[in-house]
Amino acid sequence: MSNEKGPNIKKKQKCKNCAGEGTVKKGDRVMKCQRCKGTGVR
Repeated sequence: MSNEKGPNIKKKQKCKNCAGEGTVKKGDRVMKCQRCKGTGVR
């Protein structure tokens, strides 16, 4: 079992496609981001 509080835990990077929001605006519709599948993290 790994310890979650160790110094080697990296911060999750934001998705560059949706800027961490999880949604992308295509025309007049708001869609779920394809890269991160709506999570907002890479």
